[in-house]
Amino acid sequence: MPGRPRSSTDGGDQVADWWTRVLVGQTEVPHPVYGDAFDLKLHGGVMHVTGELASDRERQDFIREARSYIGRGLNDVDTKRLLVKRLQSTPGVLDQTLIAAFPNQALAEHALKFLRERSRVKLKEAVTVRSEKDTVLDRLGDFVPAVRKALADGKGVVIVRVDEPDAFEARALLDEDIRSQWTLAMPPVPARKAG
Repeated sequence: MPGRPRSSTDGGDQVADWWTRVLVGQTEVPHPVYGDAFDLKLHGGVMHVTGELASDRERQDFIREARSYIGRGLNDVDTKRLLVKRLQSTPGVLDQTLIAAFPNQALAEHALKFLRERSRVKLKEAVTVRSEKDTVLDRLGDFVPAVRKALADGKGVVIVRVDEPDAFEARALLDEDIRSQWTLAMPPVPARKAG
């Protein structure tokens, strides 16, 4: 079926062969795992990927796979247009909180400014965590240890809350455009007003 992954038993050799073909310009060949779920265009050493995958995990796995070829045939990978198929979610019903770590507090502040000024995603909440005693940690449940460790390591942490249908785009902004070191997505919860 087009756009659906094939068996994971297809092996790394087929994937490596596929990349060899792509790097010599055969971008129309379906991926051995993801099929024809996306289109590729090579331009100036940058591979531009457009399409939809079934889950955020598939998207992240493919991005990791593609980035492994930077310096080995590619200069960069543009995955801004590689999306996750959205379930038909109704806006305003669920909120999703994303937590992203950056190398330091200044970069976290810069990321927050970028999100506020340039993002098409409506942010219901967007804050940087200043210390382990910040009250925002009270709402993070099982994610508190990861945030505390990041703060102890001198990293800056940004927390954003968005309407659940916008969460994939917000995560892509944090991961791809702003290049967080890691981004965690909390489970969706009933929507609250912006604040």
